[in-house]
Amino acid sequence: MAGSLEGINVLDLTHALSGPFCSMLLAELGANIIKIEPPSGDHFRPANNGSTFAVVNRNKRSICIDLKNPESVKVMNSLISRSDIMLENFTPGTARRLGYDYERVKKIKTDIIYASISGFGQSGPYRDLKGYDAVAQAMSGIMASTGEPDRAPVRVGPSMIDMGTGMYVVIGIMDALRKKDTEGQGRYLEFNLLESALSWMSQSIANYSKTGVVPPRTGSALGSFSPYQVFNARDDQIFIGASTELFWQKLCGALNIQALLTDQRFIDMKSRVTNRNVLTKIIENTLSHMSVDAILQKLRMAGIPCAPVLTVEGVVNDPHVKSRKSLTPSEDSTIGNILQTKMPIGDGTPPRSAPKLGEHNSEILEEYGFSKQEIQQLKDSGTIID
Repeated sequence: MAGSLEGINVLDLTHALSGPFCSMLLAELGANIIKIEPPSGDHFRPANNGSTFAVVNRNKRSICIDLKNPESVKVMNSLISRSDIMLENFTPGTARRLGYDYERVKKIKTDIIYASISGFGQSGPYRDLKGYDAVAQAMSGIMASTGEPDRAPVRVGPSMIDMGTGMYVVIGIMDALRKKDTEGQGRYLEFNLLESALSWMSQSIANYSKTGVVPPRTGSALGSFSPYQVFNARDDQIFIGASTELFWQKLCGALNIQALLTDQRFIDMKSRVTNRNVLTKIIENTLSHMSVDAILQKLRMAGIPCAPVLTVEGVVNDPHVKSRKSLTPSEDSTIGNILQTKMPIGDGTPPRSAPKLGEHNSEILEEYGFSKQEIQQLKDSGTIID
């Protein structure tokens, strides 16, 4: 794929989601991604009926190497020597035990940019613990502040911490590449899921430090505004967001509930937040006689932020999504026809299929100067697995 990172070689030792999502984004920008997989393959290959792997590993090539085999050193040294970026998301200490920590790798490629991703970071009392998206949600305050007030905390649906961390890594790599252009040096970058999650709790943490107030769970509502949540209509649900006095005035006009404008319980935003439950009941009583389509028409004409609450099926069939060609039909070599999401970065070129395990073993090794005889020897020794 063409892009600003064309000619940049990335050696990707990551698995699961955060690291592969990062390297997929780098591929969108044109980088050449060589995915190193163990004999068992990336353990996310079967996840979500294969869809997760197909999405986050598109536009990459796979080479299957048993890094515990002594003969793999020659292969890895060759790959590292021509890499600009190396990614790993092992539990801290694993890369060192395998012989591919930053200190060793930079002896092979002095200006390499080396990025480590972990659950809790390379230091601290939780360093060796297993970190997953849901773990970070639970330990960052995100889970405790998500869900209905009278029910248990819930996990945010998509794996936002994994993917968000991958995005932070891309930003760090782009910054490191820019510094390498000006200073000629590589560097070591460290990222972890917990601190990514904490960064998205920054407003709540700052407010707590000032007030001592733990943010309550408010369901679909946002604690700072009201009405600003999902409401029940006659046939379905709709989100309405009146985050300013102007939107509040327009909402009352559009729904013919102007009497609320002078009701002291709702006279300003603070009052509406305090009396959120009463206001919600009043609005839902008004909406109970109207369809979502009718409400959307009224509110959109008035310029009020609102949206239907779509399922994935609704998203796939949404006319705006179709008009923008936000979803692209794609043929994956393993699982067949799927819809791929157009990434907000990159040039929108249709993606290449995610690789089969070890699909590009010979192709990559030949590019790196290994003869056919050497490649066969590596296969015979179990260093390279087809």
